[in-house]
Amino acid sequence: MNTDKNTAFEMTLQGSQYMLHGFPVLGVPDEERAVKYFSLNPFLPNAQNRCPIECAYCVCHQDRDWHHYPQNFQDVLAPVDLVDLLLDRIFATKEGQKGFPISLCDYSDPFIPTHRERVLSILNALIDRKAANLVYITTKVHPGQSFLERLKTTLERPNSLRVTVFVSLPPLKPGYEQASIQGRVQLLQDLVNLGIPCCWYLRPLVEQWFDEALMWQLARTLLPHISHHVILSGLVMSEEIEASLLKQELIVPEWDRTQPGRKQYLPLEFESKLRSILSTVASEQNISLGPVMGHRLCGTNGNHAYGCLICAKQNRYCQLFQLHHYGETIAAEDNQRLKTLLRQDSVKVSSSLQREPSTEECR
Repeated sequence: MNTDKNTAFEMTLQGSQYMLHGFPVLGVPDEERAVKYFSLNPFLPNAQNRCPIECAYCVCHQDRDWHHYPQNFQDVLAPVDLVDLLLDRIFATKEGQKGFPISLCDYSDPFIPTHRERVLSILNALIDRKAANLVYITTKVHPGQSFLERLKTTLERPNSLRVTVFVSLPPLKPGYEQASIQGRVQLLQDLVNLGIPCCWYLRPLVEQWFDEALMWQLARTLLPHISHHVILSGLVMSEEIEASLLKQELIVPEWDRTQPGRKQYLPLEFESKLRSILSTVASEQNISLGPVMGHRLCGTNGNHAYGCLICAKQNRYCQLFQLHHYGETIAAEDNQRLKTLLRQDSVKVSSSLQREPSTEECR
């Protein structure tokens, strides 16, 4: 185990994660773990900060030391400047300097009350640093209209960030998650109305958990609002997550046990069925359906009209967004112009430009 300790704050580097009192406050990109982004968690998982939603399949169930023991962190303090300390570490890396994605509060929900001010402070700190990174905010919680308006005001500051809110709303049978479906539907509608970049994040999709009637209902409700920003994504599995499912007498899907902690790919037939439902609803409602994506990277790039900064290749999901909106792919040096055009909504989407996304994964 590769360990590097900062004795002043007991910050320890274990593999690709910086640990504070045994909690991963920062994960860095790691080829071995197939992680392509920074996971920024500038808090300790006490009763106030931990995620209260308790999804049966949550990746936090993989942990043996912190997620189920909030009492161990109740009287432990984090440095008051933890956000700045972690951002310093991010931008000391070549990935941070190149604009790799930063995902906020992954080991909780960034929109629960205790994290809302934290999210705004992180965004303001990134803007003050003139950062140009992609920023992921993945949530199942509606934070209220007043907070969304404050978020919009923050994002209206002159900046080069590419921030996207991913509203996780898969069509699952009862028992797998407790978050309000209607609350998430309303959140997507409110984000769109405020012009805050967002995606309908259908994750996790598991064939054995799939509620087809709910899928049709959600598609008919949401596609009129967000037909160009839809992501289909699979489940992260491990023995710990399997144990959580078994404990709650829920179905354990088949998974590749040689790849614990990694996302399981959607079976092609199941994915085709999902895409067919989306296409059928779009046709019924005379809606132009944008490229349906497979991951957050291109969801963010699609929102901001950028090509993929990591792979820099054509015929990927984010490049298809450029085709969809502009009829051509645009060189990287012109991306700022595209970003401005997209924000001004000055280019009309033409349904004749739709193409099926490549099955190739961004790496």
